[in-house]
Amino acid sequence: MYFVARLMGKIVAFLSPLLRRGGGTSAPGMVLLRLHPKALSKLSGSLVRGSVLISATNGKTTTTRFLSEILNDAGVACVSNTSGANLKSGVATALLTKERHQDMGVLEVDEAALPEVVKESRPRMLILMNLFRDQLDRYGELESIAKRWREMVLELHPDTKLLVNADDPVLAAIGLQRPGSIFFGLGDASSYSRDELQHASDSSNCPQCSAPLSYNHVTLSHMGDWKCENCELSRPHLDFATSQIQLDGINQSVFTILDNSSRQEISSSMPGLHNVYNALAAFSAASELGIDHGGIASSISQTVAAFGRTEKVAFCDREIHILLAKNPAGANANIDTLLLHSGPLHLCVLLNDRIADGRDVSWVWDVDYERVLTRVETLHVGGERSYDLALRFLYGGFEKDIIEVADSVPDLLDSLVSSTPKHSNIFVLPSYTAMLDLRDELVRRNATHAFWEDGK
Repeated sequence: MYFVARLMGKIVAFLSPLLRRGGGTSAPGMVLLRLHPKALSKLSGSLVRGSVLISATNGKTTTTRFLSEILNDAGVACVSNTSGANLKSGVATALLTKERHQDMGVLEVDEAALPEVVKESRPRMLILMNLFRDQLDRYGELESIAKRWREMVLELHPDTKLLVNADDPVLAAIGLQRPGSIFFGLGDASSYSRDELQHASDSSNCPQCSAPLSYNHVTLSHMGDWKCENCELSRPHLDFATSQIQLDGINQSVFTILDNSSRQEISSSMPGLHNVYNALAAFSAASELGIDHGGIASSISQTVAAFGRTEKVAFCDREIHILLAKNPAGANANIDTLLLHSGPLHLCVLLNDRIADGRDVSWVWDVDYERVLTRVETLHVGGERSYDLALRFLYGGFEKDIIEVADSVPDLLDSLVSSTPKHSNIFVLPSYTAMLDLRDELVRRNATHAFWEDGK
């Protein structure tokens, strides 16, 4: 039966280029798992070097790209769900369609799907990066995912190595349940950190006793150097830490990573503090897998952004920067990055409420758009919930005359070109499916290549 299921999955994979928007990145796995529910275990067992699973609310696609590039450059042939299809069916598709020589998996996994995928695949390494509020209609409150992750870690196979972002209090507490966990975090981010939590922070209380946490510094949302004054739980010792972080606007980030015995300078073309976290996670994992630090640094410096994640597209003598913004933490991280850019901002925000975005769009009221109020020269809003965005910006103090509402993506692009000077940078913050709609139109106008994806 497994042979028949696998054959049918491969037939669907062969036909998948006919499917729009990457339907083929999940469809083969869906067929395979429907015919043989335990196929993921069999496929995972075929990986001679095992698999690395990466999960987070934000950053898993970029981190997966970093790590797969590092390993491939080091001669470790990896299969990866580079299209971003990260549900169980997408993971199964990646393993089903892997090349014969690919003997290791580097796979991003949806937060809700992670416990089941871990149980069936028994990974060599598991990387937990962050948990933020996201798609409340699908996930429920953040604590519901955290509870499932706690149970998952307690049941991990002894051979699975666990890497955890210690700056996230919820994840750190989960990692401390398991002896031998490897912790990474930002050791010195004083130049780019805050003294207090943003109002949209998700986990401001101790995961052990529920008392309010105190912070030496805050990096993103509820992450940073934290401790509980009540029960004395605090951020664990960092096995991999950053120092000397320098963020060069929207162009690059430069920083040093320290472990117990060495230091390595890293340069990445991906801007923003959130991408420092992504590169640090990939570096930590590659180091634990035995890859030379110099080789890791070289690969990180050459890795370009996944589409829609700080992607740059040249269009009509302008440069469009697409920064996916699907929840308050991600959107606020993008605003931090925008504020590193000198000069006025040409801003465009797109919002849909399809299933892949989450039906509840109330999260836009927790994004700190007001921080760019005095910097925005042109402001466009679009997507299926464009008028919700327009109302949000009006309440945020933006002048009515500056808010341009676009009824369609073609109209939006035309308006962006007519209202911005040549050679300007245009920053687009879209929700997930709005990003796909935008890229569809850019592909139609021959501005970029098609790259469909499923998942988040």
